Amino acid sequence: MKISVVKIENLTVHEHHLDILYSADKFNFSTKIFYHDVSFSGLISKYSQPFIQKIAAHIALFEGMKLCSLFPQFYDISNIAEYLEPPVIDLFVQIYQGVFGQHWYENNITDYQQPEIIYSQELGVSQPLAILDENETILAGCGGGKDSIVAMKMLEAANIDFASMQYSHSVYGKADFQHELISQVVEDLQPNNKHQISIFDDFTDFPFLQLYFSQNSGITAPETPVSIFESLILMLDKGYKYLCLAHEKSANTGNLFWDEIGKEVNHQWGKGLEAEEILDQFIQNHLITNFKYFSILQPIYDYRIFQNFSQYPEFITKTHSCNIKKPWCKKCPKCAYVWLGMMAFSQQNLVNEVFENNLFDDEDLLPTFRQMVGLGEHTPFECIGEIEESRLLMKRCLERGLTGKALDMFTEEILSKSKINWQKIEDKYNYVYATEHAIPDWIFERIKELF
Repeated sequence: MKISVVKIENLTVHEHHLDILYSADKFNFSTKIFYHDVSFSGLISKYSQPFIQKIAAHIALFEGMKLCSLFPQFYDISNIAEYLEPPVIDLFVQIYQGVFGQHWYENNITDYQQPEIIYSQELGVSQPLAILDENETILAGCGGGKDSIVAMKMLEAANIDFASMQYSHSVYGKADFQHELISQVVEDLQPNNKHQISIFDDFTDFPFLQLYFSQNSGITAPETPVSIFESLILMLDKGYKYLCLAHEKSANTGNLFWDEIGKEVNHQWGKGLEAEEILDQFIQNHLITNFKYFSILQPIYDYRIFQNFSQYPEFITKTHSCNIKKPWCKKCPKCAYVWLGMMAFSQQNLVNEVFENNLFDDEDLLPTFRQMVGLGEHTPFECIGEIEESRLLMKRCLERGLTGKALDMFTEEILSKSKINWQKIEDKYNYVYATEHAIPDWIFERIKELF
């Protein structure tokens, strides 16, 4: 079965949520985005109906990208075209090609660049506005993982006011459960406000793909880029002009270079500095003039983030990062990697309390650990560090007296190679890259000693 046209059928702005209807040929899907403390009627009276509809249209456009996992020939945006501007088409293509490299690779697709975007009415024009009642409070995303915690603790230590933003998605399970997990983290931090977004999506939540497109490797979504657009609603409503996420320097490195298409495949592209700068510039030029998006952890690698996280043992039993089954499935690359990093630096008894088993001895995870340290065709398609970074963490685990089959493998196949310059590797991953980021100067000056 092939899909010809993915289409945005309808976009409705309700009092507290957006309701977006999509079709993929004869199939229909919906995405609902709830803002727990936003009144859209209040937003419209503050900014105008066309402007809020414009922001919603950009959200609908990028939320619909997940349906392009079906490799449609066309993406019909006619029903929201009047609220979009021509440059957004180029942005869509950039985001699609950056995010979907992994999807092409997994499906061995070498002759598909993106769907052709079609519309039956003229696109609108760029008419950016400024956030009203702006303030210096940073809107800080919190997913409940180590990165969010380290980022917000840095803001606290620098006495920079911040509000937390957390969101749930139906692909990760029950919304209330997800918010409860993240709230357990946020309650030990000091935001001056807390915001929640809940996304319900039946394309990702239902068994549609398995039943109708079983040969397809899965659904890919531009999760970080679309979340940037979704955050704009909160920023307009509350007067926040700074959006801070916690993406590390490791996100800039791909999993492999795919010779057949002549480009790097990077699972984390949407989190990297290139995507960050593209999105920031687009929003400033075409939507919100006084907007600024940056990652506060972009100057450092995971190796240093795990060290910083170890200063906060009270969060070990509360943090979660698994994308399969929250809080931890203990079987996926993300769980294995977080275990590795925590065991390298944090209090081992607390990490053991969470994971219960020695993941280094899990036979199912041995291939994953091999990929992490460069003994596979590519690193696992997850949000994890670079090959030498994982090697450095494993070496540190050995130095801390840990044991297990994965560490035996590492000792035999990696550590025995005497030509490895471990000091040079550690110098790279333990360094603060003070110029390779997009953090506003006034913020960087206050946090630079905290990395």
